[in-house]
Amino acid sequence: MKEEINDRLLRDAQYRKAASISFFSATNAAIELCKGLDIDDEKTKKKIVEIRDWFLREHQDYYAKVIANIGQFYKVGDSIVKLKNAKTFDELRSVWLLLSEDERRDGEIIKVAQELKKNFNLYEKSQN
Repeated sequence: MKEEINDRLLRDAQYRKAASISFFSATNAAIELCKGLDIDDEKTKKKIVEIRDWFLREHQDYYAKVIANIGQFYKVGDSIVKLKNAKTFDELRSVWLLLSEDERRDGEIIKVAQELKKNFNLYEKSQN
């Protein structure tokens, strides 16, 4: 649990750092595109902000489509189906061990696996 929290904090810090870099890169690019215009003119300032915001939207789309999916070579739904198809606790355990490390760290998959494990334990207790 502590390792999961540390991983999440690290990912959040990396995201904030990337967002900060993106903001300044977008601002610098917008300023560069407006070079030669009167920097003190309100229209120029608005144009810089408009261009900067466009760059940030483009980055946000790129991040969501490309960067956020790097390393995720599984579909949560498929993993959950595999777990739910287990007929016994031993099958559930085997399926769990066959999942990738990333899948075994996925919060949604963990939640389903724990619920299934609890149900198998309750069923086994009721049979004794």
